[in-house]
Amino acid sequence: MPNPQTAAPRSGQRSPDRALAIVYRPIATLQPDPDNPRSHSRKQIRQLADSIASFGLNAPILVDGALRVLAGHGRLLACKELGWTEVPTIGLDHLSKAAARAFMIADNRIAETAAWDGRALALRLGELSLAPLDFDIAAIGFTPGEIALRIETGAGRRARRAAPVARRGDVWLLGRHRVSCGDSGAVADEMLLGADRLVVVASDPTAADAIIGRWQRLTGDRARHAESGRPFDRG
Repeated sequence: MPNPQTAAPRSGQRSPDRALAIVYRPIATLQPDPDNPRSHSRKQIRQLADSIASFGLNAPILVDGALRVLAGHGRLLACKELGWTEVPTIGLDHLSKAAARAFMIADNRIAETAAWDGRALALRLGELSLAPLDFDIAAIGFTPGEIALRIETGAGRRARRAAPVARRGDVWLLGRHRVSCGDSGAVADEMLLGADRLVVVASDPTAADAIIGRWQRLTGDRARHAESGRPFDRG
């Protein structure tokens, strides 16, 4: 059996003593692949731009020997939207044409097969929601409503919390907004972002608690029950 320390790399594999080099290149010199099988919505590009603006571009654009983009089309579009003229790149010129195209597919497909650990994600989001931040929390790719729901419905979360404050049929007044605890699954994040007036229908009491609690934390105000006038007693 060959020694793993000295075995020759398989075909298409970079030698272990050949370090990857980051090279900053003008965006104008990079060529997006017109046959890229991965599409990027306008919303996703905006999310990527927000993330890059908050945290920087920490994943270089991967290119082949002809500077055609193999991975990072979305990040490149986001950088263009931000007005950048130069981005960090890594050249994968060691790959054959076939291997480069296969890598493009693998890079996207393998990432799709990962799954969230609901409890771990809820804990991390909970920590972020309580920490003083120097960036917009939406830069992580989850909307405020999604963050609140993930925190409240994370695996094992319900067992550790008291019974929900909201009950089915309740209507809560959040300033100019209303949250109804009903049977619809529609949650409007604009309520958390300053829309003039919205009526939000939460699918269950836990979801309603999450929305109301986050609104109270963001505004410093107190929600009240539309019928009885009692305050929502969980921040």
